[in-house]
Amino acid sequence: MSELINESVILLAEKLQLPERVFNIDELPWVPFTENHSCHFKPLRFDLNTGTWIYLFKIKSNQVLGKHRHTGGSVIGYNIQGKWRYEGRNWAAVPGTFVFEPPGDIHTLFTEDEEVVTLFILSGALQYFDEDNKIVGQDDIYTVLQKYREFCERNGVELREDLVY
Repeated sequence: MSELINESVILLAEKLQLPERVFNIDELPWVPFTENHSCHFKPLRFDLNTGTWIYLFKIKSNQVLGKHRHTGGSVIGYNIQGKWRYEGRNWAAVPGTFVFEPPGDIHTLFTEDEEVVTLFILSGALQYFDEDNKIVGQDDIYTVLQKYREFCERNGVELREDLVY
């Protein structure tokens, strides 16, 4: 009897689970994230149910990403290339560094003499601050997805709807 129950649970789980996604990231475009094109992202997943998005984030060398805060969920990062740090912190992310940022953390990011590529998993919103600590902008899963869709449309790039699940 328990074998029958276990088998039916497995079959039900297989029916309900999402299909696996496998693709070559070299086939995905680098999409400008900032207006001055100092940062680009390569979208890997947009989870509209949880508000989580996953992307490779590329930042040119010797850049400063202004003061910002992550709201909602945590930020998880894995640095692949280059070196970056946060103002006022005693660590730097080099290739192989894992970073966990709690929700609400406010920081300013600096890159060094090499282009940076980091895998990020984010939830919630990114809020941007001016020099008076007033919120001057925000990005979330919907604005990042819109940037990707608009980039594809403007540049004749195939939109990968299978990244939205």
